[in-house]
Amino acid sequence: MVAAGLKKALFTSAFLFLALLTATGVAAESAEIRHVIDGDTVVLANGRHLRLIGINAPELGKDGAPDQPLAREARARLASLVEKRRVTLGDEREREDHYNRLLAHVVLPDGRDIEEILLREGLAWAVAIPPNVNKLPALITAENEARESRRGVWGEPAYAPVPVERLTPRDTGFRFIEGTIRRRVQRHNVIYLDFTPSVALLIPVKDWQKYFRGNPSELVGYRVVARGWLTESKGRLHLRVPHPAMLTFRD
Repeated sequence: MVAAGLKKALFTSAFLFLALLTATGVAAESAEIRHVIDGDTVVLANGRHLRLIGINAPELGKDGAPDQPLAREARARLASLVEKRRVTLGDEREREDHYNRLLAHVVLPDGRDIEEILLREGLAWAVAIPPNVNKLPALITAENEARESRRGVWGEPAYAPVPVERLTPRDTGFRFIEGTIRRRVQRHNVIYLDFTPSVALLIPVKDWQKYFRGNPSELVGYRVVARGWLTESKGRLHLRVPHPAMLTFRD
């Protein structure tokens, strides 16, 4: 089928690249976890905040908003695994985010990867944020175990993909959205794949050239589920897709 061929073209080069990265490993150091903030963020003994690479957990409520489903369970599970314990931190190319938090993988003394545990138990989703994608194949494998069993977040109706036609400018934050790509536009160094006049995927050209394959115009007409952070600007919603792992094709 054409769809199968297109999906293979998009993902093959990306995962060959990831395989080479994974073989190189990551730099590691030891640290003690003082406190767990939520399902993907901890505080080290030295006071630095650390965000786990490659996952996003449900959000705890802020400013009067309620907790998302399974947010407290994700925090409790992470705390049970790492709080007041010494762990190994593995960094990648980008060591801090725009909030000045450290970025790292966390590994228990017995060798278990924390991100994989949370994904396998359905307490987080895998996210691919270049350039920190060394361990993405293992993370996706762990997520797929939970997805196939409808475990955790995968069994929560609140996290079902939202049709793009139902989105409003208030629907920002991490989401799964679903729709048919109607148009491809390129402005400056950004590719826009429009679902509707007010909702589009955003792919930086540099990310397309490095992680995707083929012509982005070939995606027009395909129905996809995209995961990521929706942002609003001038009444339009954009969801940045820096890696093909953030897209799933609907047959």
